[in-house]
Amino acid sequence: MIKKEKNHKFNLKIKSKDIDPGALFIIKRLNDSGYESLVVGGCIRNLIMEKEANDWDITTKAAPEEIVEVFRDYKVVPVGKKFGTLTVVINHINYEVSTFKKIKSVPTPNLLEDLRHRDFTINALAWREGKGVIDYFNGLGDIKQKIIKGVEDPVERIKEDPLRMPRAIRLACELDFKIDKATLRAIEENSSLIKKVSQERIRDELIKILLSNFPKRGIQLLHQLGLLKFILSEIESAVGFYDEGSYKGKDLFSYILDMADNLPQDLALRLSILLHDIEKSQPSHSKREITDRILHRLRFKNSLIKKVNVLIREDWQKADFSSKKNIRQLISRVGEENILSILELKKDYMMVNKSADTLRQIENIEKEIRKVLQEVPPLSLKDLALTGQDLKDLGYPEGKKLGQVLEELLNIVLEEPALNQKKILLAWVKSERPPGR
Repeated sequence: MIKKEKNHKFNLKIKSKDIDPGALFIIKRLNDSGYESLVVGGCIRNLIMEKEANDWDITTKAAPEEIVEVFRDYKVVPVGKKFGTLTVVINHINYEVSTFKKIKSVPTPNLLEDLRHRDFTINALAWREGKGVIDYFNGLGDIKQKIIKGVEDPVERIKEDPLRMPRAIRLACELDFKIDKATLRAIEENSSLIKKVSQERIRDELIKILLSNFPKRGIQLLHQLGLLKFILSEIESAVGFYDEGSYKGKDLFSYILDMADNLPQDLALRLSILLHDIEKSQPSHSKREITDRILHRLRFKNSLIKKVNVLIREDWQKADFSSKKNIRQLISRVGEENILSILELKKDYMMVNKSADTLRQIENIEKEIRKVLQEVPPLSLKDLALTGQDLKDLGYPEGKKLGQVLEELLNIVLEEPALNQKKILLAWVKSERPPGR
């Protein structure tokens, strides 16, 4: 498990040298053109907390058309123009530049009004060159207190954009902050509004929760505040589900969250844990059906869906790594790209269930896996020394029988890689019995 941070340092005197050069260039150019301009939002919060700032946002009095004119010699992408937001590209880096606004696309010439309608006090911070941090809503105090609080009226902030509900939980998990009582209450009372938000936007917040240091806390908060039943109703069904003899006396929900909390920050691994036993609380549906339904609904990439399905299909709790032959067979089933993920899941299962000698066993198994991979054994049909065309040349027709013979040949060479020679495999096919037997 990742070690939790205990101590925080704060940089309350942010200077020009702390600001990203591209963001600094943009605000200088806008200010020199007569348009008030400031760096704003989470990047300022991160600088104050002495964390890395990746996404740089700029707010300005300039209207979108004026922004385009100021940066006419640069690439400007109008992706959010109807909402007053443009992307200005400086040195191949994207910077969001937004006109001062109240709610969504309603413009205002006033920085105070712009910040008043941002999500949380810790994000309602701006930085002006020569003046430093501007804080109208005690965001600095809330950072010091490690509190996430809606700006002024959290209910109104949620109604402006219901995605702010899971975002509050995501920030609590990313920053190790608490959500203040009024904001918690506002989320709980308005949780059904999340149905208005697109699945793609919800997915992006869910990913960040799962990849945080505190995925268990995040999913628990989604449940406690009434959001999980709208976002992942299938996972909600695991609450209060007990399987006799399983889960160490816990319900399925608590058990899978304990497992998720112990895994590396890998999205496929953490999704696999959430979904591995989920069909037990919904016996009328298969594991594959439930997984596909959830991941397609949330618009996850097909490559990720495929990987998660491979990981949940394998019974990694009982995965047998006791011999090179078993390891080769396992790699053949799950793919080289997934074998270490299966090992991570087995390790997690062993740790949560307090198996003896866990770490030593896992280290030895990983060494054996790497030895097998270094030997480059035949692991799939494409690795066979004998091809489907070779079988056709022997008179096998295209179809089921040809496929069955290839699978038999693969099983032979998985057991003994040295037999993967065309001459030997041809002899077996002609005699219809394994060579040397």
